[in-house]
Amino acid sequence: MPSSRKSTLTAHLTYACPPIQPSYTNMSKFQFSFLVGLISALSACVNLPAAALPGQDAQTVILWSHDHQLITGLMPSIKLQTAEPDFDSTSKCLGNELSFAVWSPNGLVSQELVDYRSSDTSFNFDPKNSAGINLIQQVYNSVIAQDFASSTLIYQRNDNTLRPSFYRGRHYGYITQHFRDRHREDRTQQRTVSQLTVVPLKQLENKIQLDKKTIPVKAY
Repeated sequence: MPSSRKSTLTAHLTYACPPIQPSYTNMSKFQFSFLVGLISALSACVNLPAAALPGQDAQTVILWSHDHQLITGLMPSIKLQTAEPDFDSTSKCLGNELSFAVWSPNGLVSQELVDYRSSDTSFNFDPKNSAGINLIQQVYNSVIAQDFASSTLIYQRNDNTLRPSFYRGRHYGYITQHFRDRHREDRTQQRTVSQLTVVPLKQLENKIQLDKKTIPVKAY
């Protein structure tokens, strides 16, 4: 990562710690060996994209993540339900947690999730939140950050429920959520969860219809 990007990251987000290495204790030896072999075999001959996004094949996204300077390389998820991601990773820095997850049911990435948990209650994935836009740029690139910053809010519930907001950009659809992380709070410090899901534009309307059919969960 260029020094200018690293200094920007430190100034705006204070995430300048190296990501922790993932734990492989819950992964089978076969899965681990396969992934290591895949990375070794393809890293020399694959031109990694500037940002790995929905629509690309899962192998390319995995290789991209292992070459990333901010997020930890993706590893196969321990899936308890079919709706859970196929690959994920978690990085920890200064008490904050940054997770990245990928769904690839047919070998192609269908959606990606950036999950940030911190004690900074002002942080949010919102087109007008500079810290959120900056983190998107660090995870992806300036094109995606600008696409989200100029996106249009097309659907959001007006009731007091834990509901996502849906934005349409020129290149992708974006779904955001922001809520308190009460399970990790203590009496002196409030913590929040900010989530950004990136989906193909053609899938955005379907995501909205699915949200309309689900039972609301009251905010507390």
